[in-house]
Order: sequence, then structure tokens, then C-alpha cells
Amino acid sequence: MEFDQSVFWLQLATFVVGMWLCSKIFLPQLRQWMTDRQKRIEDQLATAEKRQKDAETLKAEFEKKVRELEQNTAEILHRTRQEATQHRDEVIHAARKEAELILSDARKAIESERREVTRSLQQEVGTLSVAIAEKILRGSVDAKAQEKLVQEGVRELGARKN
Repeated sequence: MEFDQSVFWLQLATFVVGMWLCSKIFLPQLRQWMTDRQKRIEDQLATAEKRQKDAETLKAEFEKKVRELEQNTAEILHRTRQEATQHRDEVIHAARKEAELILSDARKAIESERREVTRSLQQEVGTLSVAIAEKILRGSVDAKAQEKLVQEGVRELGARKN
């Protein structure tokens, strides 16, 4: 193969013209496309960083709110327990007071009933004593008759109680 200079110069000229045309027509568009792509990637990276910072901020806020809620919950539980203890103590105190009143009323009722029974018993004993004295005065009574009168009086007293 032989080297032909005219073909060489023609090919070289064609190559240079082709490169020049490419640099004038295609290279600006290629540069614009590369610049746009680089800008788009930088924007996406900036957006991703911003979103990551926002996510970290939101996470920190969320954790802070969770801690606050846990603290509030603990405070509410503590307060509720104190109120329940106080209410329980008040109920116990009121129940004890009421029991004391009931016990006092029962004691008063028992004492009143005892006085009434004593009074009634005294009246019956008095009536029985008078009846026995009348029987004794009506006639002479020996020891056997006196014993009989006392037994009758006790029986009458028992019969009146029933």
C-alpha cells in the first residue's frame, strides 16, 4: 500500500471540518446536557441532605415529645395514686366515724333497754312483794307456806316476763 499525500490531506481536512462542525453543533448541546445533569445531581444531593436534616430534626422532636409524654404519664399516675390513697383514707375515716356513731347509738339503746328492764323488774318485784306481804298478813304463814309463796312469786314473775 502506498501512501498518497492528497488523500491524506483530504482526509485530514474532512476530519478537521467534521470536528469543527461537531464542536459548533453538538458540543454546546453536550456541554449543556452535562451541565444540566450535574446541576440536577447537585440539587438532588442538596435535597437529600435537607431531607436527612429534616428527618433528624423530626426524630429529635419526636423523641423529645415521647419523653415528655412518658414524664406526663408518670406524673399523672403518681397523682392518681395519691388521690386514690387520699380517697381511700377519707372513706376509711368516714366508715370509722359512722361505725363509732352506730356503736354509740347501740350502747345508748342497750343502756336504755337495760334501764327499762330494770325499772320493769323493780315494779314487778315490788308488786310481787306487796302480793306476798298481803298473803302473809292475811294469815299466819309457817316456813313451808312462806317457801311456797316465794316459789309462786318467782313463777308469776317468770310468767310475766314471757
